[in-house]
Amino acid sequence: MARMPLGGTAKDYDSKKSRATVINLIPEGDKGDYRTVRRADGLTSFATLPLGPCRSDLLVNGGFIYVVGGSTLYQVESDGTVNTIGVVGGTGRCKMAANAIPGDSQILILNGSGGGFIYSVVTGFVSITDPDFFSSSSVTVLNERFWLTRDDTAEFFGSDISDGTSYDALTFASAEESPDTAEAVISKKSALWILGAEHSEYWQSITDTTLPLRKVQGASKEWGILVRDTLAEVNESFAFLADDRTIRLAQGSQLTKISDLEFDLKVKGNGTPTYPGFTTIDDAYAFLVDGPVHSIYYITFPTEGYTWGFDLNSGLSHRRESEGLGYWRVNGAKKFGAKIICSDGIDGKLWTLDPSSRTENGEILRTTLRTPAMSWDKNVTIPLIEIDMEVAQTTDATLDPDQEPKMIVRYTKDGINYKTKEYISLGNFGEHSKRVPLRSFGRVVRNKDFALELIVTAPVGVQYYGAHIYPEVSI
Repeated sequence: MARMPLGGTAKDYDSKKSRATVINLIPEGDKGDYRTVRRADGLTSFATLPLGPCRSDLLVNGGFIYVVGGSTLYQVESDGTVNTIGVVGGTGRCKMAANAIPGDSQILILNGSGGGFIYSVVTGFVSITDPDFFSSSSVTVLNERFWLTRDDTAEFFGSDISDGTSYDALTFASAEESPDTAEAVISKKSALWILGAEHSEYWQSITDTTLPLRKVQGASKEWGILVRDTLAEVNESFAFLADDRTIRLAQGSQLTKISDLEFDLKVKGNGTPTYPGFTTIDDAYAFLVDGPVHSIYYITFPTEGYTWGFDLNSGLSHRRESEGLGYWRVNGAKKFGAKIICSDGIDGKLWTLDPSSRTENGEILRTTLRTPAMSWDKNVTIPLIEIDMEVAQTTDATLDPDQEPKMIVRYTKDGINYKTKEYISLGNFGEHSKRVPLRSFGRVVRNKDFALELIVTAPVGVQYYGAHIYPEVSI
């Protein structure tokens, strides 16, 4: 008997033995191969916008959620009531930021086509008409000023203090050490990062009243941002898709690679027909799901049908998919009271990320676990594999409680081609620490790669604790 790894990924180009695929499952525990893997949270309905799809991440300000659906900015109350604020128009993904001024907090909205708007409960919803406001696609807040990129230039500019409708022609600067197009801005603590197409710069706050920023000499980074919508705040830091098609995480003034072998092979490719890399990446976007246990940076490539998540707490990755899409339909998320509310990239729905839900609002939430490959230096037969797992009680009222959930078992003996073996009963709902036997996998030729794929579509709270394999040397 030997333990069979359930997970394990590498951040370099290793082998099939170093990686696994988990979809709609979240690895937990240490970074070794023998961790546990549990079902990801499902979705339940929270609110429906009059227009969709959702075109922005969510912004929480003054006890409300703000989101752009279709052409319109909406305000959503804690009970799911939706209020219409105003028409922003434009196309593409919108950006929002709030300056958090007590009593008159302003929200600045960029409509994805260069236009800007301000909303506050005091002044209402207005278009920004100041002649020194320029077409922009990225905004952040530092020291009660909005800071924005100027489209198609190396410049960035700032609003007046506490007033996003007013701009001074002298409150601007441009990339200095590595002047390329300024694609995105983001503030952290007392610093402003300017992410260019090929390089990134780090600017520090100073007391100058016109331009209260100074470039930190020698702090330029060699990585730029490839797609501006992949920039997402991750608690006290941020992450983005860099121009070398890796994911970079800001740690202090450093940019550290966090993408792994799974991501690199899919997105970058390795020059082979098996992994050619993605063709369409300019529609990619990213956001943070900041839960009580897991803080996850998600990046989605909708045209390519791929969503990859990196858990900042564990350092482990996984994938998410909505049934029939190939990628996850969620395109934004934010804590709102005790809940995590998610926006929808398909229509105007807002969801609650619900740990008690085993579906996506009644639709199948298919879980897939593909183990790392194993091989032996002699021919073996595999009469038995045992999976230690839990099958928790379903919350889906449409499923017959007397119906046993089943697991689809697939396997490969060459590391490439998978064959469906059978549908295995998982026993009764609510069974814990169940050991599921899988029998008679036959002969595996020496030095060939053997791996399992386990698929569950029933709305049960699956969690895998471990696996045991019993290979026997054969002639």
